[in-house]
Amino acid sequence: MQWQLQDTDQFSPGMIQYYARQFLLPPFLTKVLLTAGITNEDLYYTYAYPSLSDLHNPYLFKDMKKAVYRIYQAIVLNQKICIFGDYDADGMTSSALLYRALCFLKGNVSVRVPTRLEGYGLTAEAVERIAEEHPALIITVDNGSNSHEALAAAVAKGIDVIVTDHHEITGGLPRCYAFINPKRNDDTYPCTHLCGAGVAFKVVQALFAVRKDLDWYKYAWDYLELVALGTVADLMPLVGENRTLVKLGLYKMNNDPSEPFKKLFQLLRLSNIDSSTISFLIAPIFNSVGRIGNPNFAVKLLTEKVSREDAIIFMIDLNEKRKYLTEVQFGEVDETIQRLRLYSQDLIVVADQLHEGLIGILAAKITEKYQKPAIVFTERGKGSARSVSNTSFSIVDAIQNCSQYLKTFGGHHAAAGLSLEINQLPSFTAAIQIAARKQSIVQPSKMFHHKLSIQKFDDELFEHHLMMEPFGIGNEKPLYYSSAIPSHYRVEHFGRDQIHASLHFHRKKALAFYKAPIFPSAQSRHIEFLYSVNSYHKKDFIIDALSLNDVRRQ
Repeated sequence: MQWQLQDTDQFSPGMIQYYARQFLLPPFLTKVLLTAGITNEDLYYTYAYPSLSDLHNPYLFKDMKKAVYRIYQAIVLNQKICIFGDYDADGMTSSALLYRALCFLKGNVSVRVPTRLEGYGLTAEAVERIAEEHPALIITVDNGSNSHEALAAAVAKGIDVIVTDHHEITGGLPRCYAFINPKRNDDTYPCTHLCGAGVAFKVVQALFAVRKDLDWYKYAWDYLELVALGTVADLMPLVGENRTLVKLGLYKMNNDPSEPFKKLFQLLRLSNIDSSTISFLIAPIFNSVGRIGNPNFAVKLLTEKVSREDAIIFMIDLNEKRKYLTEVQFGEVDETIQRLRLYSQDLIVVADQLHEGLIGILAAKITEKYQKPAIVFTERGKGSARSVSNTSFSIVDAIQNCSQYLKTFGGHHAAAGLSLEINQLPSFTAAIQIAARKQSIVQPSKMFHHKLSIQKFDDELFEHHLMMEPFGIGNEKPLYYSSAIPSHYRVEHFGRDQIHASLHFHRKKALAFYKAPIFPSAQSRHIEFLYSVNSYHKKDFIIDALSLNDVRRQ
């Protein structure tokens, strides 16, 4: 992959200097913000110092008034309400968020999250089980947009359903009492990329907005941590309202965390929480409960006012077990790919005896290794799909073109879930190869923002990067180009099997994950590399890419 300096020729030197003075930033960081669309002082203030007043009116959602009316009707009449969620971190946080709010509003409410074995989303079988509790209202969170059979079953039993979701809609709008999803074609809501927890948060905001006796600006803080976790865990773009929600949620986590988060941070020995902390340390713990445990355990933890330390330790240990199982099963799957030469496919499809909760991680690891989209199936026909990151390839579009072979499917551009009868696998595999060829998987050049020697990266620049948090899709960390000659660095290996490397530059350290095998021969050579800030270990860096042969001269 080629490295290229980001083109900022559309901004004149005078414009850059003007906004650098207004934003109190170095010119090269000012160019980063201008390129991201931060082109005036108001936008910069919202970007750097967002507040609850920056959030959109929740009643811009289609059907929000209907949903709020029906929920309050159920509360006033003491009708049973069942919240039905999803087993990933977004589904758990959205379930806990809405449950906590409805309990506060004195609703007669229960919450149910299916396990992986029960399957994703509201199904007719799930409606049958829920109906035994005689609810008058079901509210889905992070699912339901395509649960047409289940919604018909609910209608037949006289149960109203409010669907709140953020996934792509297939097969037309669902027939339910109210349907809240920013992906609706007829919707006017400005932020189309909220996660499930974000949509649930907007429902809660709407519920509080009609109560003159409740100060929303006070109570909103009770829910922001959950939105931040759900948004980052579900890889939503961190721009616009999403950025506001996550930045405020991070502020809450760092300054006044609720009981379960406070104990979790203490056990993980975390002193500063940012988007990277959530992505790589916190979200995997919650996702592991849904992958190889019971997600209702985590939802219960998030809804309790007093959290048990042993319950949090159990979740941490479960994540370690998940890591081990993933390592073992990836080795088995990769051996199959090599033996059958599946890497020659346009889209890698592999099936094996695998833990259903791990197939999503395995698909992601395959795409990372082979730089091709991948679908991993269990021997029972449950599948998980991933696209290649930073490309225009839509995995859900490819799958939809082969839907005649599937029982169920759903997802978005980067990831999807699906299921089939296992005897349909050969036909599906052949069809999706044809569908994959209709899309390109061209990776763009790796863009860096500035040439800056790692030795010259000072404390003030670290502070500027903290202001730019949270980083993620749509608000990527700035990448810097640097080089070093052998006398300017030394290498240490770390991690299980010594697979990672750390490069020490006098008082600075850069971590090169999974790149240790490169360095036995690198310590006597000139290196060039792209790096970014490792903001949850302040004053450390992450090496994103490197070259050992001086072949890339910018």
